[in-house]
Amino acid sequence: MTETELRPGLDRHQRQLLKKLVANEQSPALAEMAKELLAGRTTPAQILTSRAYDEALGAGAEALSSWYATTSDEDRQALAEQGQAELARLAEDELAGVPDGPEPVQKPAPKPEPEEDLSEQTWSRDSW
Repeated sequence: MTETELRPGLDRHQRQLLKKLVANEQSPALAEMAKELLAGRTTPAQILTSRAYDEALGAGAEALSSWYATTSDEDRQALAEQGQAELARLAEDELAGVPDGPEPVQKPAPKPEPEEDLSEQTWSRDSW
């Protein structure tokens, strides 16, 4: 497929990734960046030329660089082919109007432990 034919799949994939980043509790900076991108208040080019997200993006870039350096050409090629096939599938879904899928679920804040009701407790030594 050509890049133009894959564009709907790439758009869908980007939306899905950004939605996952919004739910990212490990990096509030990446979550904020994803929200800004999804809302259209910034562009990838603006993010890359800004220093605002350098620290958050730097760790991922280092991990990618390390992975790339230790992965064989054959493995990279196989993964590239898998990626192309996935983009083609996503493009077909997008053009067919298949919904993106469920929103990533954010973990709810833990509920505080209820305080123990000691109103019925007998405090005499005989009850121990």
